[in-house]
Amino acid sequence: MNFPLLPVGTWHSIADAWPQAMWLIDAATLEVIYANRAAGELLGRPVAEMVGRSVHQLASAPQDLLFWEQSATEIAAGIHSCTSIWNPQRGEQIPVERWIQAVPPVQDASSTQGASLLAMYMQDCSESENSTRELEGLLSQLRATLDCAADGILSCDLQGRIRAFNHRLVQIWKLPDALLRRRDDDAIHAHMQAQVEDVAAYRQSLATLRREPLLEATHVFRLRDSSVVELRSVPQLIHGKPAGRIHVYRDISGQIQAQANLQLAAQVFESSLDAIFIADTRGMLVRINPSGCELLGARQLELLSRPVTAMIDLDRPAASFLRQVEQAWDLQGFWVGDVTLRPGASDSAIPIALSWVALRDERGNVSQSIGFMRDLTTHHAAQRRIEELAFTDPLTGLPNRLQLTQWVGSVIEGARSRSAEFAVLFLDLDRFKIVNDSLGHPFGDQVLKMVAQRLQDCLRQSDMLCRLGGDEFVVYLHDADRKVAEAVARRMLDEMAHPFTLEGMNFSIQGSMGIALYPHDGLTLDDLIKHADSAMYRVKERGRGHYSFYRPQMSADLLPRMKMEHAMRLALGLGHMEVHYQPQVEFATGRIVGMEALLRWRDPELGSVPPAVFIPLAEESGYIVTLGAWVMEQAIKEAAHWHVSGTPMVVSVNVSALEFRQPGLVERISGLLAQHGLPAAMLELELTESVLLQDAQEMEQLLGTLAQLGIGLSIDDFGTGYSSLAYLKKLSIHRLKIDKSFVDGLPLHERDQAIVQAIVSMGRALGIATVAEGVETAAQRDALQAMGCDFYQGYLCAPALPVPQLRTLVGRAGQARQEVSASATEPSS
Repeated sequence: MNFPLLPVGTWHSIADAWPQAMWLIDAATLEVIYANRAAGELLGRPVAEMVGRSVHQLASAPQDLLFWEQSATEIAAGIHSCTSIWNPQRGEQIPVERWIQAVPPVQDASSTQGASLLAMYMQDCSESENSTRELEGLLSQLRATLDCAADGILSCDLQGRIRAFNHRLVQIWKLPDALLRRRDDDAIHAHMQAQVEDVAAYRQSLATLRREPLLEATHVFRLRDSSVVELRSVPQLIHGKPAGRIHVYRDISGQIQAQANLQLAAQVFESSLDAIFIADTRGMLVRINPSGCELLGARQLELLSRPVTAMIDLDRPAASFLRQVEQAWDLQGFWVGDVTLRPGASDSAIPIALSWVALRDERGNVSQSIGFMRDLTTHHAAQRRIEELAFTDPLTGLPNRLQLTQWVGSVIEGARSRSAEFAVLFLDLDRFKIVNDSLGHPFGDQVLKMVAQRLQDCLRQSDMLCRLGGDEFVVYLHDADRKVAEAVARRMLDEMAHPFTLEGMNFSIQGSMGIALYPHDGLTLDDLIKHADSAMYRVKERGRGHYSFYRPQMSADLLPRMKMEHAMRLALGLGHMEVHYQPQVEFATGRIVGMEALLRWRDPELGSVPPAVFIPLAEESGYIVTLGAWVMEQAIKEAAHWHVSGTPMVVSVNVSALEFRQPGLVERISGLLAQHGLPAAMLELELTESVLLQDAQEMEQLLGTLAQLGIGLSIDDFGTGYSSLAYLKKLSIHRLKIDKSFVDGLPLHERDQAIVQAIVSMGRALGIATVAEGVETAAQRDALQAMGCDFYQGYLCAPALPVPQLRTLVGRAGQARQEVSASATEPSS
């Protein structure tokens, strides 16, 4: 290092203050003739112990030994690589970045005049690699950031198959769009290989990496377009085992050109990536390198003769800061700390790590000082990004559960010393799955952002809105009692009631909300969220679109419900579910001509669970799809038995709205009919009016397809829903089922009689048969028959029966009809 106008002693002081480890090596003998203090710290051994030793003792990696065994000309050409060095004090290999280059001889009385020297520098990369490992888990979330990176990044598995790459890689290797669209890994690798001048060396480097999955290596290749690319390849580890490789390609063409123009020792100062300044005894700048000028946003002439403290944004008087620096110089010769620069041409502060070293003369007085400044902006930005990813929801930018937990935890901690209240609101969007299923998840994500903004606008600065995930939000209301919580809940629901507009489409989003109060409903955030969720669930049960405060009974009701749902999901596989069949009788003949398939559940612990209890639970949880598919198959199988035995009977199966929305319903039913050999006319699907009113156009098309197959369609519980005569005209409905609530009043109640008569008359006028449900008395049967009803079912004939009892009942009925027929044909005596 050839610092102008500095004596040899001062040069040694500068080298000892240099933050990088440095060795001067006799190029002829490869013996170390000088090592600075940083070199001793890096290797964990005294500097004096290294001087006079062979440089081979500093090489702890095979590639290092190979380098030093080259010819003098090849060694003098220098190297810039990453390797590792053994530190016996720390008992570990320390990864380092290494530079080796030839320098002019040091003009010192102790040196040989004209001897060729080599300078070797090493930078401890431990901190950098630790940061890399810390960020490794965030690579998937930082994909957008990687696409903006200056380096090309390629991720491959152990077999070389491509996992991911960024936009910069496409630019460096000039990958054509047509090749990228093919997603052909071999073609991409072949294209990259074709761009390299020395193909053999390129292949050998990749082969070495494939053979040694844990090897970290750096290679430099010249491409056919004269650009130079540096490859740094590191293994990708999962649980400590190699799972692939990350290849980082950097276009170093500009760096190579710049290095060609460097001037040996003095230019080490000029070309340093770190900002370096030299100050005199008064703390005035006498020299600053280009990196320093760039960092400060000023030319060197503008900075010289200014005090160092003028470029630092201090939070105290300059004299006080300088006294602290001088005290550190007296104790250890340097001062290290993080400070903030305030560049003159910019209002934005720049965080830097400053190492300020004192240089002393022969009498021990400070003659000059050197400062090393490293820009921490990128490091701080990465740290902020880590915190952002850890504490915020990536879609909406709202706080996530972790941030909410920390915030509320501090509030609860402070509440121990004073009386405090706050509220937690749990909001779930109603039927939001329909938005995602019908309009797509990208559209749904935009809707969630709009919802988040509306909810945020309803809150104070001291409150917090958190997205748990999906369509669930949690609100923390600071210093809120029951009255405040209710007011905010109303305000939020009112705001949600206004129509949303997105991509030219107007739509409505409704939410259900539960509220829990601290400390009345819980002393931890988890308890409060759980209780608010229970209250929200109660709102869902009672119609949605409103709010409810938590009550302890809600938790008591929820546990049995959870147990029942769990038992229900196990019951089918354990054989606790069974299909019973209720006969349907034709008024005209008195014959059993059909049967309705009804699911029954008998649990060893819960006993006989009524359908009115478990069917709504199955519909809400979505398990009704599984149950319905099983009942459909059992019913078709049973109907096929009657068809083959010569006593064909139509089987009716209830189909829920959720089942109708499942894709492939028609194909599944037609497949079952074909599998069991049952004519389509022997199957009837029972629908509720609420099913018919959903997606009328789509439903009309679906029912038309079923009717074309010959499958019968009936409307269950007719007259109890939002009845509309329009669908009776449009849809291929075969039967109307008169609800038991109307049959119960026959024959005495005039209104029930009038309603039943109207349904029968309307059915007859439209050519639609009618079936009365819940017929329990002969008087009800006679009244229905007199009105012209076509069929009935109910306890008067039989309840829903298991298969063996049903077959016995039908057999007896057939035998009775034969006996009556036989007696009617006998001649009278």
